[in-house]
Amino acid sequence: MARAHDKGEKAAAALRGRTKRVPAGARRRLATSEARADFSNLVNELGERDTPGESLADNAIEIGPHRKGGAWLVPEVDARAAVEELEELRDELENITIGFLLQDRLADSNETVPAADVIRDLGFGELLDELPE
Repeated sequence: MARAHDKGEKAAAALRGRTKRVPAGARRRLATSEARADFSNLVNELGERDTPGESLADNAIEIGPHRKGGAWLVPEVDARAAVEELEELRDELENITIGFLLQDRLADSNETVPAADVIRDLGFGELLDELPE
């Protein structure tokens, strides 16, 4: 079981290596006082976007004292795209981890493994309670 976890961690690292790099910060910066004075316009401007940028930082406005950051104002479309991408990556990583677990389980056994044991090992034991005997 530990080997599957280690392989899953390696798979996650490989995925991180393949993903595009996100810029270090937002491309636009405002001091807190500037953002406060123009907040309604900023919200309207960002709310009008209908397609997400390449990264979460592309359309973000960094706000902070003396333009040194502290918070980002991000268009909803970018935030939703980032959340969706994160969920997809988590699903992919889970599938890879399950694949490694099954691979290890089959390699460690010269005989057939009952499906119920595999389901339990994968952490879905509660599903077995719902199945007829």
